[in-house]
Amino acid sequence: MKKRVFVIFLIISLVSLLSCKKGEERNNGFRVILVTDAAGLGDKGFNDAGWRGVERAEKELGIKGSFIQSYEQADYIPNLSLAAKKGKVVVAMGYLMIDAVNKVADDFPKTAFIFIDGKVEKPNVASYDFKSEEGAFLAGIIAAYTTKTGIIGVVQGMDIPPVEAYETGFRAGVITGGKKRGKKIEVITVTAGDFNDPAKGKSLAKSLIAKGADVIFQLAGNTGLGVIEAVKEEKGVYGIGADINQDGLVPGRILTSVLKRIDVAVYNGIREAYEGRFRGGHYFIGLAEGAISLTDMRFTKDKIPPSALRLVKLAKEKIGRGELIVPRTSEDLKNFTPPRW
Repeated sequence: MKKRVFVIFLIISLVSLLSCKKGEERNNGFRVILVTDAAGLGDKGFNDAGWRGVERAEKELGIKGSFIQSYEQADYIPNLSLAAKKGKVVVAMGYLMIDAVNKVADDFPKTAFIFIDGKVEKPNVASYDFKSEEGAFLAGIIAAYTTKTGIIGVVQGMDIPPVEAYETGFRAGVITGGKKRGKKIEVITVTAGDFNDPAKGKSLAKSLIAKGADVIFQLAGNTGLGVIEAVKEEKGVYGIGADINQDGLVPGRILTSVLKRIDVAVYNGIREAYEGRFRGGHYFIGLAEGAISLTDMRFTKDKIPPSALRLVKLAKEKIGRGELIVPRTSEDLKNFTPPRW
């Protein structure tokens, strides 16, 4: 009897072992490769947010994740092609890859592509755009209530549609907050022309500070780390971060960060491909979908007027219910009228 029980136990153990081995082979064979833009990993923003999505998939799904660093736009097509040859899913980071994704997706129709910050209409491409203007609008209100000089700066990496959405929504928020305060506030925007030049970001931020800006919104990827460094060095100047939580980079000096949940979009796209449910299409997500928000401002709430926080809460509710449409482009801003709340 004991011998029979032992044999049955041995058979069950072998079956379980084989099943686990097959599962491991399946997971290890499911490779996801993220192709960075020129700022690369370590930017404490855009690319790092995408990589967090891959890391979550590694942890929760058991897939194998890796990345390929791009150094310039000329790298995009060869890097995406290499990734498509080796991986089942390719994550393409950034609007500037739009032409490269269009071409490479045709060359590798069986590969699933997750494209962040742009729209490519291919059956094997899931494109994710974010309503960054919604979160930037809330940050603009905070900036308008916090500035003492009445001058606010913005440092852009490049003047491209995803950045324009951020900048436009921010301006609309500043206008709204300024009107509520009964104060006219100037917004000065400068463009670095590069997402990977912290020294230039710092220099541009310093120039804005010299003009009187005491709040600066960075929209510049790795270049934006230079903006934050300038804020750190200048007493009485505050920054606003973008894409991921940058509040802790200079605690007490970064008023808030606009959270763009790139990590969630990347993870969801990978999971759908892993489960055989991947569908190409354009997904436009924002505050209502939980894809855009502000940080909890745990280092700076005591520096932000309670009236600003109340207005932010009200604006968030109105945006979430579709009662307030935040302008996304400079043309939209021309027709924007601050809400009367």
